[in-house]
Amino acid sequence: MFDYDAIIVGGGPAGLTAGIYLTRAGYRVLLLEKDSFGGQLKNIEWIENYPGFAEGVAGPELASAMVGQAARFGVEMKIAEVATVESFSGCRSVTCADGNGYTCGVVIAATGSKSRKLGVPGEDAFHSRGIIECALCDGGAFAGKIVAVCGGGDAGVTEALYLARLASKVILIEAESCLTASSVIQKRALADGKIELRCGTSVRQIVGDNAVQAVEIEGPDGSREQLPVDGVLVHVGVDPNTACFEDTLPLDESGFVKVGNGLESEVPLIFAAGDIRAGSPRQVASAVGDGTIAAIAAQRALQLAVAD
Repeated sequence: MFDYDAIIVGGGPAGLTAGIYLTRAGYRVLLLEKDSFGGQLKNIEWIENYPGFAEGVAGPELASAMVGQAARFGVEMKIAEVATVESFSGCRSVTCADGNGYTCGVVIAATGSKSRKLGVPGEDAFHSRGIIECALCDGGAFAGKIVAVCGGGDAGVTEALYLARLASKVILIEAESCLTASSVIQKRALADGKIELRCGTSVRQIVGDNAVQAVEIEGPDGSREQLPVDGVLVHVGVDPNTACFEDTLPLDESGFVKVGNGLESEVPLIFAAGDIRAGSPRQVASAVGDGTIAAIAAQRALQLAVAD
């Protein structure tokens, strides 16, 4: 007999939703999360496009509600980093970095994604010494200072708008010729007098002594200049958190899990939901939808296994 009917790897909106659906259906579910339950929701200041909240909802508040609901329905949640996931003819096996291992009938991969690095000199050297990953978490340290935000998509512009409340100035740097964020967010950024836009511009290095002091940028004409800044926040895309699945699941050219009907991967009885799967729009609402689809498909698979 398996240790659990289903093991969910990842405690963000997709994983929590899958857990809620499966435990409500009477299955024994273990959810493993290496950092904190709620995922990246906990780092989002305000969400305006999640249905049911006419005035919007704070990311940490929504995350807390999801975690509480999962706990109330009986999802067993553990903080643990998953090292490997293996698929055998009779079961799936999940091994954690601490040496603990578990068997189950189905696995749902919901480990999400992480911010992509710029890959420029100084980025690693000044990590946590001026380079930050979350405005909501670390923005307070830059009150009255100058911060550069790299990335003109929804995530980058949203972070810039939050930082503009605290910093004396925010320099929003986008490599494309214009911002790529949704129009409503762009309008807010353009109307904010504390945000300076630098489109068609690339960061070439991050400069400093004991902490960040400037970013060196290159303009569309090839000219370079150094902009004095106290901090740098990077949001130039995402990479999937697929390390524990690389040897088990087929991935696409960008490293995301390939899925078919019911979000089942090419390996039977392993599903992928949320930002980790190929084609995800990377929205909270779509992650919740993915968790629902994967859980229902997993439930059907478990029912068929019992019938056999």
